[in-house]
Amino acid sequence: MTSPKLGNQVQALDGYATKAMAEKARATAGAINLAFGEPSFGPPKTSQQAIEDNDLTWDAFYTSSKRYEKNRGMPELRTAIADYYARRYDLNVDPDSEILITHGGVEAITLAALVTSDPGDTILITDPTYMLYQRAIKTLGREPVAVSRPCGGHEYAIMSSTSERLPSARAMIVNSPENPSGYVASNDDMAALADISRSQDMWILHDEVYDSMVFKRPHVPARCVPELKDRSILINSFSKKYGVPGLRIGWLCAPKAVIDLAAKLHDFMYLGVNILSERIATRMIADTRADPWMDETAEVLAARALRLHATLSADKGFSWPRAPQGAMFAFPNVRGLAEKQGLAVDEDGAGKAVANWLLAEKKIVSIPGHVYGPTSEDCIRLILCSDADVFEQGLAALDRI
Repeated sequence: MTSPKLGNQVQALDGYATKAMAEKARATAGAINLAFGEPSFGPPKTSQQAIEDNDLTWDAFYTSSKRYEKNRGMPELRTAIADYYARRYDLNVDPDSEILITHGGVEAITLAALVTSDPGDTILITDPTYMLYQRAIKTLGREPVAVSRPCGGHEYAIMSSTSERLPSARAMIVNSPENPSGYVASNDDMAALADISRSQDMWILHDEVYDSMVFKRPHVPARCVPELKDRSILINSFSKKYGVPGLRIGWLCAPKAVIDLAAKLHDFMYLGVNILSERIATRMIADTRADPWMDETAEVLAARALRLHATLSADKGFSWPRAPQGAMFAFPNVRGLAEKQGLAVDEDGAGKAVANWLLAEKKIVSIPGHVYGPTSEDCIRLILCSDADVFEQGLAALDRI
C-alpha cells in the first residue's frame, strides 16, 4: 500500500545549500569549514554572571516553561530593543506598538512577507542575496522575482538609476549588511530605496541581522530614513550579533499597523516564543557593556576580510567585484581559478566547480555562488566568523593555491 501524495511545491524546492555543505565538512576528515555561518564568538562574557545567577536556575526554567508567552513578546525585551536602537542609531521606537518578538529572524522574514502581500503577489529580491528568501517566499505562495544590482559603490542607487522601472511588486527585501557579499547600503542607496518605495508603492523589508558588523561604512536602518519610516520593516535577530544562533530570538520593528497584523498572525502560526530564551536575550541586549564587544568583533571581521582579500589575489585566479564592507562573509569571483585549474563548468557556474575542487584538493568547504542568485554563479562564499585556528588553517591552504 502506498502513502498519499505529498505536496509538489515543497518537493520542488532545493535543499538548504549551506547546511548541505556543512554536512560534507563533517563527513570529510580534516575538512576546513569556511561554509557554515555559525559565529565562533559570543555570547558576550559581560552578561555571563547575570545569566548564570538569574536565568539558568530551576526557578527561571520552571516559571518560563509553564506558560505561553504573550503574542508580542516580553515587554522588558521589547523595551531593551527600543533602547538598543536609540543608543546605536538615534532611532526612537515605541516598544509597545512597534516591536514584535519572533522565533528568530526567519519568522520575522516570514511574517513581514505575509503581512505585506497576498498569495500570488510579487516580492522582489536583489541579486545576490541570502538563499532563504526565494525559497521562503515561494513556499508562502508569493512570487519571488530577482532584480540584479550592478557592482559599485552605491549599488541600489545605480540599480534605480540605470534600470528600467522595476517589476510591480508589493515589497522588496533588502539585506544590508549582506549575506553573501558583505555589501552595506550607503546613504545614497537608502535614498534610492525611498524613491522606489514611494514611486512604486512597495514596502522595503530591511533584513539587518548583521547590523553591528560593519567596517567600511556605517549601517543605516531603513526606518532611520524619514521617507521610509512608515514604509519599511526592520528584521533583526540575536543569532549573529551576539553569537547565539541556537537561542532563536529575533524581532520585527515596524509601524503599529504592521505589528498589529503580524502579532495576530504570530498567534496563529507560532503561539509564542521561548520565554527563557527571551530572558537571556534581554540580559544581553540591555547590557551596554556588550556594545564595545560587538564593535571589537566587527574589527576582527574587518581584519580577516582584509587578509583574505590580499591572499585571494588575481594571480591565483580570484577577483573581487564586491569586497566585504560588513557582515561576516567574503564573496570572491573564481572564474579565473576555474580556468587556471582546467575545471569543467556546468550551468551552475564556476563557483560550483571551484567549491567542489577546493573540497577535494584543499579540504576547504565553501558555498557555490549560484545559490545566491543568477549573476553570482561564478563566486563562492567563505565565512570570516570561524574560530581563529580554523580561519588560519583556511587562509594558509588558500595561500598555497
